[in-house]
Amino acid sequence: MRSKELKKKKYNCENKNRIRQRIVDEIRKRNIQKIVTLESPDFLFSKLLSDKKIIVFEKEAEVCKKLEKKSPKNVEVIFGNINKFGIFNSETDLIYLDFTGTWITEQENIIKLKEVLKKTNLFALTLCLRECGKYNHYWDGDYQFDLLKKLQEITNINWKVVYGESYYDSVQMVTIILENTNV
Repeated sequence: MRSKELKKKKYNCENKNRIRQRIVDEIRKRNIQKIVTLESPDFLFSKLLSDKKIIVFEKEAEVCKKLEKKSPKNVEVIFGNINKFGIFNSETDLIYLDFTGTWITEQENIIKLKEVLKKTNLFALTLCLRECGKYNHYWDGDYQFDLLKKLQEITNINWKVVYGESYYDSVQMVTIILENTNV
């Protein structure tokens, strides 16, 4: 996200905070120690989990520099697209992708994380539900079921849905929390 857009985006909103807290609650129910995620400029998610090791990816250089200066002690900020995590052959307990884009724009990132996701206990994903232009009908039936189907097909993992919700956050969004029953 460009810096100008980042300044306009409100991360500290009632619905977004409620979703963050729900993800934190699911983390606390399990032995989750290492988390890979995207983050807000004020580390709203990471500050809720100060006892966990968190790796934050940021693909905008200017934003990355700002995040590095403000990062909490438990957070390591890495410059690059989060899908690069897939090439490190590393393991993590949770991947939380809080995307502002749609399924069409973000599915490639998930594809590149496929092998890492196979060893991940929890996977949380937020996407924008807006449909426009040539992508007017990219959901096949109910978007919630179609999203789960698409995630299972891409990752070849039989995910268990822990929680899912659509909500309004300047546009219609959906967050789904999935558990890998094979780990």
